[in-house]
Amino acid sequence: MTVWSHGYVADSPYTFSYQPAQAPGHLAMVCAMAGVVWAPQPRMAMLDIGCGRGLTVNVLAAANPGWHVLGLDYNPAHIAEAQELADAAGSANAGFCEADLAEMTDAEMDRLPEFDIVTIHGVWTWVADAVRAGIVRLLARRLKPGGLCYIGYNVQPAFGADAALQRLFMHLAGQARGSSRARVEAALEQVRALAATNPAQLPSTPMLRYLLDKEQRLDTAYLAHEFLTSHWRPAFHEDVCAALAPAKLEFVGSATLHENMPDLQLDAAQRATYEGMPPGPAREFIKDLCLPRAFRRDVFIRGLRRTDHVEALDRLVIAACRALPEDSPKLSVPVGEAELAPAMWQPIAAALREGPQSLHRLRHLPEERRPNPAELLAVLQGTGLVVPVLREPQVTEETQRFNRALFAATLASGDREGQFALASSAIAGGLPCAWLEMALAVQPDILDAPPETLAARLLPHLDEEGRAEAATLIGRIQAERIPVWRGLGLLPG
Repeated sequence: MTVWSHGYVADSPYTFSYQPAQAPGHLAMVCAMAGVVWAPQPRMAMLDIGCGRGLTVNVLAAANPGWHVLGLDYNPAHIAEAQELADAAGSANAGFCEADLAEMTDAEMDRLPEFDIVTIHGVWTWVADAVRAGIVRLLARRLKPGGLCYIGYNVQPAFGADAALQRLFMHLAGQARGSSRARVEAALEQVRALAATNPAQLPSTPMLRYLLDKEQRLDTAYLAHEFLTSHWRPAFHEDVCAALAPAKLEFVGSATLHENMPDLQLDAAQRATYEGMPPGPAREFIKDLCLPRAFRRDVFIRGLRRTDHVEALDRLVIAACRALPEDSPKLSVPVGEAELAPAMWQPIAAALREGPQSLHRLRHLPEERRPNPAELLAVLQGTGLVVPVLREPQVTEETQRFNRALFAATLASGDREGQFALASSAIAGGLPCAWLEMALAVQPDILDAPPETLAARLLPHLDEEGRAEAATLIGRIQAERIPVWRGLGLLPG
């Protein structure tokens, strides 16, 4: 643990991941569902606090050349890697700053631009009080009136059940040598050995079961940052609200859209208790007691103004982001499944196959009962079928340069396991994808090259049998993804 890190893991880079909930198009859906006035603008400034290795910042900058997107992180290795990718992509509107918010002065903060959006993913419950105070000072001084703040954090009481597991990791890793990742690997074997004895006070939480499943591909970089921080403190939602109050932030809703619909989250008895509470933190606490979620993705606004949520939802435009199934989609929720009736789904799917559609048009297509706009959006987005669209789909030089640069960076690093994304101007953000999908999308001959040729080029280390299997997979990706990539301006139409 380095001295300057304030007890946070600094010797191991964080995971390389794109967070789609931080994209302005997604945040606009949250605000519309809540009936809150907010919409992305042609020119905006955005800040990602604790940007890590900078993939989200770089994707958003490439997709929005008219925006200024800044990433801030205390770890110089993160900043160097993020800036290197921005330079390789030629993204002049992406910037990265090494900064310690615990020590950053008001004068230094005031040299930053005013921001329309500030995002904070995973940082809040891993850092010291002094860093939290710095975050709030920055929000109070640099978030514009009407600006949004996204904050993702480990939540009580669900993640609090892992307090014993986290403390166990700290003790075991403290006995090992090497990097944080090496110490996590050493501790993990001992955790598994101890768990096999069924210790009375080590709860069988989802996290522990995940760690014990030897079929899982564990991300030791994530585990190091999650469990080896000296300030592991899952937070109650109401305490986060109170902490952000000095910055005049008010809660809008959850970035996980279906979590904003109590009917999809709580059974009748739970809803009775929920509805007996006043709107606000008390109701959210009832949700946190009842829902099996250990991580919240909350959206706040500085200056909340109300609008009609149906009208706001109707103005949203969405597009298919993968091949649409013939059968109506089903979204798993705590009380069962939310699904669209086949009579609703068929005309909606047909329209989405034609291209981007407004939610207003989609919900007026069924001839009989019209779907609830919030539930329609929650099901389509929650099942991974659609993404918000902010612009006419077109191939742009900025996104093509970035997507090629990202692919080249993964070739150089050997990184294949990150949460990657292809930058798209149409969605003003990234289309999440696996490494192989990204690799294929940037091939100049993707439209006509045989799958066998692409498999040999991209996966030369495979034996003959493995390459044949890869060619089959690549052929399926070409058939299913190329129409989507064209529709979102990732490939020429």
